[in-house]
Amino acid sequence: MRSRGPTVAILGAGAGGIAMGVALRRAGFDFTIYEKSDGVGGTWRDNTYPGAACDVPSHLYSYSFAPNPGWSRTYATQPEILAYLERVADDFALRPHVRTNTAISAAEWDDATQTWQLRAASGETFTADVLVSALGMLNVPFIPEIPGLESFRGRAFHSSRWDHSRSLAGERVASIGTGASAIQYVPSIVEEVDHLDVFQRSPIWVSPRFDNEYTEEQKRRFAHAPLTAKRHRWQIFWTYQRASFDVSHPFTQSQTELARSYLTRKVEDPELRAVLTPDFPVGCKRPLTSRTWFPAITRPNVSVVTSPITEIATDGVRTADGVVHAADTIIFGTGFRANAYLTTVDITGREGRKLSDAWADGAEAYLGLTVSGFPNLFILYGPNTNGVNSILFMHEAQAHLIVRALRMLRRWRLKAIEVRPSVMRKYNDKIQAAMEGKVWTAGCTNYFATADGRIVTQLPYSAGEYWLRTRIVAPWRYRLSRRQPRRHAS
Repeated sequence: MRSRGPTVAILGAGAGGIAMGVALRRAGFDFTIYEKSDGVGGTWRDNTYPGAACDVPSHLYSYSFAPNPGWSRTYATQPEILAYLERVADDFALRPHVRTNTAISAAEWDDATQTWQLRAASGETFTADVLVSALGMLNVPFIPEIPGLESFRGRAFHSSRWDHSRSLAGERVASIGTGASAIQYVPSIVEEVDHLDVFQRSPIWVSPRFDNEYTEEQKRRFAHAPLTAKRHRWQIFWTYQRASFDVSHPFTQSQTELARSYLTRKVEDPELRAVLTPDFPVGCKRPLTSRTWFPAITRPNVSVVTSPITEIATDGVRTADGVVHAADTIIFGTGFRANAYLTTVDITGREGRKLSDAWADGAEAYLGLTVSGFPNLFILYGPNTNGVNSILFMHEAQAHLIVRALRMLRRWRLKAIEVRPSVMRKYNDKIQAAMEGKVWTAGCTNYFATADGRIVTQLPYSAGEYWLRTRIVAPWRYRLSRRQPRRHAS
């Protein structure tokens, strides 16, 4: 379709950028996707560590407009997911809209022209009427500041930047962290390494992973009877929809007991079992599932280290008990700066206000999508939109609202849309009030919260409720501009 404005700049060609691109192309808008790497896929292009896989079932971790009847198993692995995202980009002709190897480092709202002025790390500049961030919350690796790291004579890397240049075979490896990435790569490397030290800051609940291969007959049925695939997807969706995040809810209690029972059955050593037992309910940290984690960390060549790390020595990792754990390679499975949104782009809104200053006490937005003081800025996978369902489902809901907003701008010949401060404040007050009694506040250390304990990543409502909230754009909740705003004398 021929574009009649506004023009759109999308930051990131991952799952969110692809969903947004497809929605914009269908609606006939002119858009460009700026991607820092050499291809599409986002986190699934970055994370190539051994064993990388999704923790959401494949048929739900896919777009409703691009079903994949050929998923190989319940939980797809990284290569298969990346191939799927690349195929969607091709099938919906997004490639001509993608500028690869272009990292946008700054974006500034120009009051005079009511446009976004973008600057790339290379120095190139671009202009767009609307800016959509599809950078997500799992794109900036977190490596803790440990004294002595620069003196380490071996190699060290973050799991999302896996070093494939040399095998780990026969090496002494130190794995720091026991989160979602570590429980996947540790079982994948444990048989080839000489010795593996797993450094645990706090224990995690791990439940059994029910992961099966789809038979050829199932794949044929999904392909030739699309309603069968839709029904399967719908069943998975409702499994998530029925989940509760209340500490006192029977669902939380049953999930915690399942994880406790699984730990008891898989770890016979009572001392190790005690070390691995959390004192908080399932969900306080990111829920994890695996059938290979416990067998891996109970192998004779694996040690679980709970003494705090004090420094990195030239030849290993020193802990508070004075022991130096010899290592040839250190792997940081320490996750991402998930609660610090959009830190890689310097965003400036109206009257020179920095987004980083607006979010100094923690990120917040209306519906996780729009921020007062930043016209024509939309954020996919923004504050308080995580944790309740497949993020691809959430991306589609968010892209739907953004397209409706852009259509309103086009139809009414508007220049800008910006959520009203009172609307954003009221929404976020309700969000934070709804956090009371939720598992994320149950006393553990997690990436959901800021330093002062404010939950900025998680959504305390169901995905279905969020979907309903993103069906329409209520004009009275926004400031709508038809022309350049008047400048007031100081």
